[in-house]
Amino acid sequence: MPSSSALRIGQFTGWHGDRGDGMAELIEAGVDVLTGDYLAELTMLVLQKNRQRGGKGYVEAFLEVLGRHLEEIARRGIKVVTNAGGLDAPGLADAVRALCAERGVELTVAAVVGDDLTETVLGDSGLDLVNIDTGQSLKLAEHRVLTANAYLGAWPIVRALDLGADIVICPRMTDASLLVGPAAWQFGWTPADLDQLAGAVVAGHVIECGAQATGGNFSFFTEYPDLGLPGMPIAELGPDGSAIVTKNPASGGVVTKDTVTAQLFYEIGGHHYLNPDVVVDLTSVHLEDLSGDRVRIHGTRGLAPTSTVKLSLTFEGGYRNSMTIGLTGGNLEAKRAWIQRQVEAEIGPPSSFDECRWSQIGPADPHGSFEAATAWLVLTVRDRDRERVARAAFAGRVVAIATSSVPGFYLTTPPQRARSFGVQWPTLVDKESVAAQVLMPTGLPIDVAWPSGYSHEPTPPVPTPAALPWPSDDDRITVPLGSVVGTRSGDKAGSANIGAWARDERTFGWLAQFLTVERLRELIPELADLRVVRYAFPNLLGLNFVVFGYLGDGVAACTRIDPQGKGLGEYLGSRLVPLPASLAP
Repeated sequence: MPSSSALRIGQFTGWHGDRGDGMAELIEAGVDVLTGDYLAELTMLVLQKNRQRGGKGYVEAFLEVLGRHLEEIARRGIKVVTNAGGLDAPGLADAVRALCAERGVELTVAAVVGDDLTETVLGDSGLDLVNIDTGQSLKLAEHRVLTANAYLGAWPIVRALDLGADIVICPRMTDASLLVGPAAWQFGWTPADLDQLAGAVVAGHVIECGAQATGGNFSFFTEYPDLGLPGMPIAELGPDGSAIVTKNPASGGVVTKDTVTAQLFYEIGGHHYLNPDVVVDLTSVHLEDLSGDRVRIHGTRGLAPTSTVKLSLTFEGGYRNSMTIGLTGGNLEAKRAWIQRQVEAEIGPPSSFDECRWSQIGPADPHGSFEAATAWLVLTVRDRDRERVARAAFAGRVVAIATSSVPGFYLTTPPQRARSFGVQWPTLVDKESVAAQVLMPTGLPIDVAWPSGYSHEPTPPVPTPAALPWPSDDDRITVPLGSVVGTRSGDKAGSANIGAWARDERTFGWLAQFLTVERLRELIPELADLRVVRYAFPNLLGLNFVVFGYLGDGVAACTRIDPQGKGLGEYLGSRLVPLPASLAP
């Protein structure tokens, strides 16, 4: 249904567990399409565990949210596109149809399938599943595969809408595809419209995590009296692929060039953002602050896609357990050392586990209140042998030393049983092995072939901007980096990324020269032994660092206290740095 008018797409949820009032807020704002992203990389594993316990393979919360607004959606003619189908898109589509029938609402519900490659993976012992982050090959015979889902693109959604679908239930898609599909359908784009598709991918990336684009998780939040509860974002797409990001005027939060930049740097890698339908040149993206909670995204260039698609595979990695010990008052270093010696004598040395990590949190102020003067000592272990980390062999033995250990010893929880965890394995497969289909209420499955013509070739990296002249070395002030630079961090399987951006050209000139990989390692010592790659984005006045291996085998297996790397950006922003005085905030 080609059209030249803007298409208003609202993101009503950004993850499985997000607040449930976003749909009402966006309907009130008058959107044309409602998109809902429920599938973080961990969510597929969560849904599989749920299905193994006899539950559903889809996100049941979507039914509850949709049920509150079903009649209004039908009355206004709003399209709904969501990946809440998870591991069972047909099952959720049937549940939505039953809900429509119960309410007497006539809406056509389609399901997309074809992402599940579990049988393909298990049936091909010669498949070379190389981890795209580490370069390691997976030996399938050594693991029990739990999920194997390819990231589908936008064209199955376009086909479903062409066939008259009002609600499209998707499985594992790229997050941005939920927006690209309705936009390509509305404007009649073809696979050759690379710049338009790339612009839509960027808009989709900006709104995919919900309120993170409207003030949520925003490092400059203190510049505002009270952001309240940031509203869900709206992207107003134009036929040229440009977009304006905004929100319901009655909602909280704020939409500025900074909030949009923050989300652009969330969970990205290098200069090219790979989507199955187009490769986005992120160095071409430009932002324009229109004020009034409106930011325009334009100038985005697209390159031909690759012949491969990302496959997110999870397999059983073993078992894990954790205990947290409270340490209060003085002599904390001595207390920690004694506890570690005692515990390791009971459970075995750290090297006897697949992984064993001691982490200390605090104290905030040794001379402050009880809470401020208390540190938490967190011990996390994981092992393929369940008995090694079981309640009796691990948690129970930590509890047993309570009255034989340091003064003031206490635990924050009772001993827990060991819990299984899954390992995330990101890899690539040929598109020819992924066959998407659309399932309409009646008739046979409809095949949706990948567009032909893969020709993407890497382009040279963007050079670091030339150094700018500064006053003498004595003309420096020591400030937290975050006083002049915004930060945002996130996770992708076992890797983390840290984005840092300036708000003017001069500050970016300093940032680009100052914040090298070596300096980043100095500011964040935990990165000292890890591979880190830096990318410069002069168009966004920012830098992005990809930290390989920081999160181990992914969020479910990670033993760090922040297993998704969400706090890395804020930690970087808190580090004291020598800033040229002329750049002082």
